[in-house]
Order: sequence, then structure tokens, then C-alpha cells
Amino acid sequence: MNRRISTSISLSCLAIILFLFQLVSAKAQSFEDKGHNQIFKQSKFLFSVDGGLGYLIGNTKDAKNQMSNYGISDSDADDYYNRLKLGEHGGVSMYYYFFPQLALGVDYNLFATSSSVNGFLDPGDGWTHYYGPFEEKIYTSFVGLSVFQTQKLNEKWGMYGKFSLGAALYRNESLIIVSPLLITGKAPAVKGEFGFSYRLTDWVKLNAGVSYMFSSLQKITVDDGINSSEIKLEGDSKENISRLNLSTGLQFSF
Repeated sequence: MNRRISTSISLSCLAIILFLFQLVSAKAQSFEDKGHNQIFKQSKFLFSVDGGLGYLIGNTKDAKNQMSNYGISDSDADDYYNRLKLGEHGGVSMYYYFFPQLALGVDYNLFATSSSVNGFLDPGDGWTHYYGPFEEKIYTSFVGLSVFQTQKLNEKWGMYGKFSLGAALYRNESLIIVSPLLITGKAPAVKGEFGFSYRLTDWVKLNAGVSYMFSSLQKITVDDGINSSEIKLEGDSKENISRLNLSTGLQFSF
């Protein structure tokens, strides 16, 4: 049930991003002028770089409940996963304009986050407890083919939209007391973005936007440094690595 709810939220976010772009694009159509379009006719390439905050939307209820087995309080578990779900991201993209306001290219984005908490591990011998840190470092990246559309609002302001299809890569570096654990995986992914831009020069724009990447792992590889195994995830056990991003950056046309 939790996975179905997360999937519905993910698809809804992508639909909202596309709807907002089409809505504002239709209202802005009357503001177009020949001078602005001439710039895009002269500019065949667009390079953009951006970064900001990202938030993982996967459900952590079961993981929080398991932390009580390690002597971690509910409040500490909440703090741990709140820190883990919020991280930083950065990305670059490159496009070629086939039409004055429509371009095709490649989009890449990397997200990173980490968290730690102290707890204990009971080996089950009745008298020994191992105390130490529980840590996670999570990296997720997206790379894919992307369609970029831009629309002028007035002489300085514009809006843009991206829609990308590709793959998401997942890497979780965990530490339980003194035992390291590496979890990796990859899955198909879709990413949508909507934002506004402010023209600094004819060739450089400052942009700010919101994006959403939807992806779910159905298979992971677990490596403890000695043994490595592949695990298939089914039903509610699938790992939702979808995230919401807020970003700002620069767009260069040439």
C-alpha cells in the first residue's frame, strides 16, 4: 500500500510539472517577439549547470521501527531519517536546438546525503553489547536523454521545462558499529522539471526551478566486503529512490 501511495504521488508531481509548463506557456505566447526568437536562431547549443537541495520521498516507517532493536529511541530515529532524506544535488545538461524553442540533449544529476546515530548491537550471547555508530551515505544519480523547451514571458523573464528518460544509479555506503556494508542498484527513471529564468545577457540566464525524479529499485546488490549477493525486491519491499529537487543555476547559449 505504501509503495502504491508513493507511486501515485510521484506520477502526480510529474503531471503537475508538465501541466504548469503548458499552462504558463499558453498564457505567455502573446509576449513573443522576433528579436528574442532571433537569439535562439543564432544559438544552437545550450549548456546548463545547477544545484540545490533534494528530498528523498521513500517511506522510512519500517526502517525506523527496526532501529529500536539497536537501542535507538524513536526521536533519534526520526532525526536520523530526517537528515538522511534531505541532501544536496548538482547537475549539468547539454542541448542542441532543433527549433528556436525546442532542444534535445543529455541531462545528468547527482544527489548525496548522509546521517549517523549511536546505538548498540546484541550478538545474542546474553552478556555482550557492542556500542558504536550507525552511519549511511547515500548517492543517487540520474542520466538520460532530455527534451528542453523554453518560453519568453517578457524582455527579461522566461520559463523552461525539461522532460527526461533514462536510468537512476543508487549507492548506499553503510556502517554498523565496525561492519561496513555496500548496497548498489540501478533502475529506469523519469525526470521532469519546471522553472523560470532571468536574462543576464543575450547568452546567459539565471534559472531557478523544481524537478522530480521517479525511480524504484527492483533489484540490489549487497556486499559486506567478504560476500556479495544479489537480492530481488518485490511488492512493498521495492526501494523507492524518487526525490524532489529545488535548484538554481546558469544557462549558457552559444
